Amino acid sequence: MANLEWCESRCTITLPSDVTLEVLSDKLNLKKVLAYPVKVVDFSAVQQVDSAVLALLLVWSKNSPPPIQVLKPPAELLGLMRLYDLEEVVQIKEL
Repeated sequence: MANLEWCESRCTITLPSDVTLEVLSDKLNLKKVLAYPVKVVDFSAVQQVDSAVLALLLVWSKNSPPPIQVLKPPAELLGLMRLYDLEEVVQIKEL
């Protein structure tokens, strides 16, 4: 698993290869990560994702003026966003 990377000057977070409930609860300092004023979320390294990532996006969207930008979202994320009607929370950038 790659590490989560935070770039404060660009308010950009690059997520690790696995963004699942297990990884989020076991590997990351969630309290600190959730407090970031995220404006851009880079999914380019993500290979596995579950609905836990939706919670991250919702918290970050409350910390920053929405919509936050999502770069290279995996197909699973797009499906979950449609399922839970969260497409207005983020701005998708496929790049």
